[in-house]
Amino acid sequence: MAGVRGALGRAIRRVRPAYPEKARYLERLVADAEVATAGELAAPWWAATPGRGSAAWLRAAVAARRVAWAVADERNAAAARYRAVYPAVAAEVGRARSEMRETGMGRREAAALERAVVALATAERLAAAGEHARATEKLETARQLAAVVHTGWQTLHARFADPTLRAQWRRWVDLTIEESRISGDTAIVVDKLHRRLLLFQDGLKMAEFPAELGANGLRRKEHAGDRATPEGMYRVVKLKEGHQTKYYKALLINYPNDEDRVRYARAKARGTIPARAGIGSLIEIHGHGGEGQDWTDGCVALANEHMDVVFARSRIGTPVTIVGTYER
Repeated sequence: MAGVRGALGRAIRRVRPAYPEKARYLERLVADAEVATAGELAAPWWAATPGRGSAAWLRAAVAARRVAWAVADERNAAAARYRAVYPAVAAEVGRARSEMRETGMGRREAAALERAVVALATAERLAAAGEHARATEKLETARQLAAVVHTGWQTLHARFADPTLRAQWRRWVDLTIEESRISGDTAIVVDKLHRRLLLFQDGLKMAEFPAELGANGLRRKEHAGDRATPEGMYRVVKLKEGHQTKYYKALLINYPNDEDRVRYARAKARGTIPARAGIGSLIEIHGHGGEGQDWTDGCVALANEHMDVVFARSRIGTPVTIVGTYER
């Protein structure tokens, strides 16, 4: 009996961490076997029931074997589930990493991404230790957190598919190009979504350069300090170079214009912007860009060699139209 007891004890210890209910079931069978064995030994010869204890231990051993098979099946199934789910979740977390690099993503999304990365790493460690059921739970956590990032990214980009906004942006750009055609002068168009500055002359596109935006550049500017790049029809009001600017060369535009002031006043009345926030100013197209990332406080940055071209073609009064996106 000592060998059977030892084997059952080891089986119970192996099962208990992940399957406590199965461990309790085996413990009850062992207890029944111990009672049967003790009763058999203590009974007088005329009341003996030979084999009762052995039968009880056999039942416990058979049950332990079945439990072991069931546990193995469950573990194999859990491993299969983990292997099936892992690639998709790892891809979703990878997508969230990429989406988080987008201008305008918030702190909530950043926190969700950080937790998603931790959950994915935890799942990998648990799987390596053979704990696939718990690992799959962590994968589900990582998936839910990655979804928070993706929802934020979709919300950020939803406005660029809005037909009303797209029509407005198209109208602004068409008016700007038409002015360039009629006057024969330069006009500047900035497409925020595609991070491009388009330079027109006589109504025809003569150049196109990569552009960098504010750190929250995809959002429409609401107030000072939001690091968003404004959208609207503006004019160059000052050309700056040398000691006049720390950004190589710069074109100061007339933000805020009348439409910006009306929108700001409405937002202030609704309470959707901080009570003490001003409307902002000093929005420029300037140099020192070319790093491939949005970093300004709301301005549009170009590589210096591209700024040379734009600066040389510009004057006070040159139209500068900044839109969410534009497709002719």
